[in-house]
Formats: sequence, structure tokens, C-alpha cells
Amino acid sequence: CATRYKDFVFLTSKSSEEVAEAFKSIYNNPDKPLNWPRKLQCDKGTEFMGYVTLLMDEHGVEIRRIIARFRHTSLAMVDRYAGLFELRVFKNQYSIEFLLPTGKRCRECERFARKIVDNMNDSPTRLIGMSPNDATKLEQIYSKPSVKYNRPIGVDEPQLPKGTTIRFLLAPGEWENDPFERRRITDPIWSPSLHKIRKIVVGKNPPMPILYYLDESGPQRPFVREQLMHIKEEPMLPPRFVRLDSSDLVGEKKGRFGNVDCHYIQRPSLTLHCIHLDVIPPRI
Repeated sequence: CATRYKDFVFLTSKSSEEVAEAFKSIYNNPDKPLNWPRKLQCDKGTEFMGYVTLLMDEHGVEIRRIIARFRHTSLAMVDRYAGLFELRVFKNQYSIEFLLPTGKRCRECERFARKIVDNMNDSPTRLIGMSPNDATKLEQIYSKPSVKYNRPIGVDEPQLPKGTTIRFLLAPGEWENDPFERRRITDPIWSPSLHKIRKIVVGKNPPMPILYYLDESGPQRPFVREQLMHIKEEPMLPPRFVRLDSSDLVGEKKGRFGNVDCHYIQRPSLTLHCIHLDVIPPRI
């Protein structure tokens, strides 16, 4: 991960046995020998269980399974690499298939992909200032932060103590549990529920911001300071005239809607504490 070294293996299925064989072909390649990592970060998919877990235990690799939904920072480099891979490889694949007769497919995708990935590994990256092939030869690599902060971060960053009451910033689609992660205009910005800070993690790398983990009732992903709203006082209910009972508001009256005589039923809203007027057309 620190070296930004990239490799690939085409799979025919998402079985854990085939994924384990793909890991073996990458790290046991005699042409490009690589050391097995100390930690493997992946999602909770079944393709990384079973044979993959046994293989990583055999080589002493710790597996960290994260919740990838509503959180893309942990797999940002993988997502970026996958996007570049699809853009550069499959555009060549499709450009050849457009010239072939109908029904025929190009089978040279792996040849294109190998040249493109080798070019990525030979090109310097911005954050480490060198190519991934050169970075694999070093024992220690310093990486620049991908996000620039206009405030102190790391050890010098002011911390929120444990047990602090907060609201967290809702991710797009999290309020309605949208599988496509789309934010609607009616979705709130901050969580209506209150939570407590359960754990604080200060990274070993100085440019890393402090990560906050919430209690069991909240999301299990980490948050930075900008994603938390500090609630210093206990929430107060609105005044009495806003919280009128339904018996004080329900009623019926007559009126005109344009040139039409209508009946208006006055009822309370249970969520917004405002009054709705339902227009009922007159009987003919």
C-alpha cells in the first residue's frame, strides 16, 4: 500500500479458492519476487474468507476487514487504481471489438493490461515522489498527505475527550439506507440521534488527523473532527405553543379556493410541528 505497487489477475469467479491462487501467483512470482505483507485490508466479502484466510494465516498476514459502505477513504487507492485500469485497458479492448465482425470478441485484453500496469509501476507518483518499482527496493517510505488541512493535525490537534456528546455527518444515502448512496434534498445533514465518542486513535504518521469512533449505536466507521458536531448542552424541546396537542389543532372550516367553494381540514404534522391544510373539493 505504501509503495503504490500494482498488479492484477483475471478471475473467472469470486470464489475464495481462486482468489487465494491469485495471491500466490502475485507474491510467489519468480520474475518479480515480493515479500508477503504484514497486513491485508479488504472488505467483508466472502471471496476474502475461507482459502484466503488460511493462506494469510500461513504467511502470518493480519487481515483487517472494514465496512466499505458509506466509507471510501480506506479503499481510495484501490478504487482509483480500478478506475484507471478500466479506463486504459477496456478502451483498447472495445476499440478493437468495434472493428471485428459481429459476434467475435478480442482476446488480447491481458496483453494490453500487462503493458499498462507495467507503465503505471514505472511512472512516479505524486505522494511518494518515486515510481512504485523504485519504492519496493526501499525499507521505509515517506508519503505526503493526500488532503491538505488548514489546521493542526496529529499530535498538535485539539482532541475531543471520550464520552463527548456529538452528532455525526451523514454520508450520501445513509439516512434512507440508499444502496446507490444518493443524497436526497430532504435528507438531514447531521444525524438526528446523539452519540458518545468511544475511542480515539492518533496515527503514528504525524500528518494523519485524529480518528474518532462512536458508541455501539452509531456507525462503526471512523470520523475526523470536521465530521462531528460537538453538543455542549442537553437538547431542549421547542416552546409549548409549538408542541400543541392534536386536539388543539384538529378542526374543519369552509372557504374558497379560487372560484371553488372548498372545505379545509386542519390537522397537525407529527414531524415538522407545522399545520397542513388539506383541500377537499365540494360534493356535486
